[in-house]
Amino acid sequence: MNSKLVLLAVGIVVALVLIIGRRGDVVAPQSTSVSPQMSAVAPVAAPIAFPQATNMAMVVEPGMSAGGGAMAALESPLPNFVPRKLKVFEGHWQGMDGRLMTEELARKLNYPRGVQGVLLGEVTLNAAFSGLLGGDVVVRIDDTPVTNMEDFQAATRNVANRSEARISVIRKDNRPGTPVLRKLTVVLREAEGGLGFAQLEGAPMILPGDPRPHGYRGACTDCHPVGQGFELAPDPDLISLPPPAITRDAVTRGVSPHEIRGPCEACHVIN
Repeated sequence: MNSKLVLLAVGIVVALVLIIGRRGDVVAPQSTSVSPQMSAVAPVAAPIAFPQATNMAMVVEPGMSAGGGAMAALESPLPNFVPRKLKVFEGHWQGMDGRLMTEELARKLNYPRGVQGVLLGEVTLNAAFSGLLGGDVVVRIDDTPVTNMEDFQAATRNVANRSEARISVIRKDNRPGTPVLRKLTVVLREAEGGLGFAQLEGAPMILPGDPRPHGYRGACTDCHPVGQGFELAPDPDLISLPPPAITRDAVTRGVSPHEIRGPCEACHVIN
């Protein structure tokens, strides 16, 4: 009988201990210590407010990958103002560098008023072989009249896949006094691949605040982008690298790295 009472008492004590332990787990305050496993969890970053921006360019920094979760590009404002619609300034086709003949150009170059077409400022390649010259005014390509730059491009599209085309021009005799005009027709040929069509360009970029490079022709942004970065500066054709130093022995022996251009010491440092 006594042993049964003892076992019953022990069972009650064990049950009370288990109940008290469970209640302690529920109400016990959370520990402020951080375990090594928890310390590896990154803290939650506060939200960052990005300013609203327009006309943004994505500038890719050297060595930055486009993937892998790393930032691949930085946003920076574009330094240029580029109008959506610009007047055409010049066109290039088969060695012709042409621009619209205007009354202002006719007055400056002593052409009669009323001449319409594309004035050739420079001629190279196939255009030069055909007999065209700088100063000629293109007025017709085959059967298509040319009065402006858009006509010029449309007319070249009509012959783009052909190997030759007739180019009618007005040529001014370079004599003093009243200008004398002649109308000529030349044949433009391309041996391979067809003649293609003219590529059109807008006027050159101007810097903000620059004075006008010419008389008033309307708003600058009708023709020009404003800013910097559209043109390579300096012009590669105008870059002249300094001549390398040469030895006195080379000068004495008359050894030259190029054709005769004068005394070596005029350009080179003589060591």
